[in-house]
Amino acid sequence: MTDEFRAALARTDLPVELRHKLRAVQNVLDGDDQATLQSFSLINDEPYAVISFGDVDAADLVVYLMHGIDTRLDVLPGWADAGQRVCADVIRSCVARGEPRRIATIVWFGWDSGTHTSALATKHATVGAAQLAIDIDRVALRNPHAQIALVTYSYSSTLLGELFALNIAEHVRIAFSIASAGVTHAASTALADAIAQGRLTLYATEGANDSIAPLGRLGAHPVDPRDIRGVIGYDCDGGEAPGVDGGIVIGIPVDGHASQTSIDEHGSKHPGYYDERAQGYLTLVARLADAAIAVR
Repeated sequence: MTDEFRAALARTDLPVELRHKLRAVQNVLDGDDQATLQSFSLINDEPYAVISFGDVDAADLVVYLMHGIDTRLDVLPGWADAGQRVCADVIRSCVARGEPRRIATIVWFGWDSGTHTSALATKHATVGAAQLAIDIDRVALRNPHAQIALVTYSYSSTLLGELFALNIAEHVRIAFSIASAGVTHAASTALADAIAQGRLTLYATEGANDSIAPLGRLGAHPVDPRDIRGVIGYDCDGGEAPGVDGGIVIGIPVDGHASQTSIDEHGSKHPGYYDERAQGYLTLVARLADAAIAVR
């Protein structure tokens, strides 16, 4: 726990909404003895936190999970669950192949991803990219052995593009673009060049009935990463997928644009991109295991 977080918890003048967000962070930390608060800040009464699962300093693979717009710490529990599952499932997948590896995941709530209005521009993605690059540099300094992977979703895939457009992604070797809000033309060129030069492996996917992701590409970042030269596309509409414990399973399709699975008022489930049964999620785990095993 950081000094900044302790100080925030100790305040007696916290608004109810802010206290709720801090409690969400504390509950995640209390619920997993391998959860670590890597950093915390409070800016204009909006809290930002970076939480890791597993030993970042000893990991063979460090995976960053990135959220999209309008995402604050009050929804941290769902993302923390995804981070824990990705960590555990990649470990299981490596063990099933007879190649055990040490994995850590980082749920990165360290940026202001903006709103539906600002999402058509790149400002929040550009600032977020600069902040993330600093964080990645710190991890790479602490653990130069580790492979670093970025798993981006929705508007954070725009951030991924900005990392490469700004030439501040030297430590990123593998990345995923899920339901992208698009990247700029300059970012598209930078990503394609990095792939061609062997500096980056980039995977991309999007559900057929995701009506939200294409709207993000109507603004200043119109390029769908799936259309970039050298990008490896994968399916998430249901069908065969690599099983976590080996073999082939039938993964379910994602329903809509949500990252996490939801239940509507009729009790029906709508699988999100991080649903553990989803074809795209199972493929993500398998490709991350590939990256981990490649580390020597």
